[in-house]
Amino acid sequence: MKNAIFLFLIVGFASCSSEKKPRERQSLDFSVELDTVQVDAGDELLFVNWSLSSSGESPDGKYLYNFKRTKPVALEVINLENLSLEKIIPMELEGPNGLGTEYISKVHPTPKGSFIFRDGYQVSTFDAQFNKISTFRLDKEDFILKSLPEGRRIWLDQAMSGDGKKLAGFYGGQKMTDPKEGVIVVDFEAQTAQIFPMESLSSWLKYQTTFLYNGEHPVNATFPPNNILVKGDSVVFSIGAENKVYFLELKTDSISSKTYESQFTRQVSEAAFPEIVDSEAEFQKIFEAKLNEVRYGNFHFDEKNKVFWRFTVESPKAVLTAFSPEFEQLGEVLLDENFKLPSKVFVRDGMIYTYLNQDDEVYFVRVKPKFKD
Repeated sequence: MKNAIFLFLIVGFASCSSEKKPRERQSLDFSVELDTVQVDAGDELLFVNWSLSSSGESPDGKYLYNFKRTKPVALEVINLENLSLEKIIPMELEGPNGLGTEYISKVHPTPKGSFIFRDGYQVSTFDAQFNKISTFRLDKEDFILKSLPEGRRIWLDQAMSGDGKKLAGFYGGQKMTDPKEGVIVVDFEAQTAQIFPMESLSSWLKYQTTFLYNGEHPVNATFPPNNILVKGDSVVFSIGAENKVYFLELKTDSISSKTYESQFTRQVSEAAFPEIVDSEAEFQKIFEAKLNEVRYGNFHFDEKNKVFWRFTVESPKAVLTAFSPEFEQLGEVLLDENFKLPSKVFVRDGMIYTYLNQDDEVYFVRVKPKFKD
């Protein structure tokens, strides 16, 4: 069932990159239309407790696989062509084909038909019939541990390559108050891992506020999102508080960065928040205040239009920015002020799908770019 809720046009503005390069497209004049559609789940109630964060779309864009964490665990198969729940696949927690945990944080379907399930520390691969092929523990495999400095761990900000063979993430100390120290790339096929230290990542800690119980025990922390993706032989990463992106080239071990500009939002989160608080009430107040700060999202590639899209929010503004495949900024549009930075974003058939929960039903706000050239 498709349920169109609203449709409107938003004027687009072009914004050129500050660094002009020959033979590259320098600007893109576009507007967007939005509509909202509902997924028909029939008599079933889709798992929305984690805002579809435990899901992944098929490489051909036809299906979204949503993992149901509550027991009995299962994989909900949503047909994106007709926006309906096609089937529910029961999954096992124990045994030779068991996941080992219900706390799956990401489902990664691969082009060859296999499925990778991650919980932050465990990476399990299953074939198309959901027979387990392999399981790796990021905190226990010798080939991973020997690559890390003593006392360091892989953090939960991670991304897989499209084929599922590599994982990139940040690494650092064991404590919540420790800074990030660099990027690690794990190659599961070769069973190797390599770290790329970056002293500049320690500066990201200034955007974090940690709640210490009795002034010494870390209980909670609030910080901007850390964005990361694997693109071919590159790892692209950033922090949501800055309009700056880093590029790690794996073949050359080189790291570069680009700083962008927006006519609608600030370049950096400038509000001064304490790094440590010992009051739960103060922590909650800071948490709510930080929701109004600028937040730059991750990149999402649009295969049909050959551009990367990125959402930015700075209350009450929301912005959609287009980038070339080489990450040159091409243009941006100001969205409706009611638009929220979604927890789930993916691109299908030239449209950007963003998750919307209404009365525990699954809806997608579809952002449709309209190019003027």
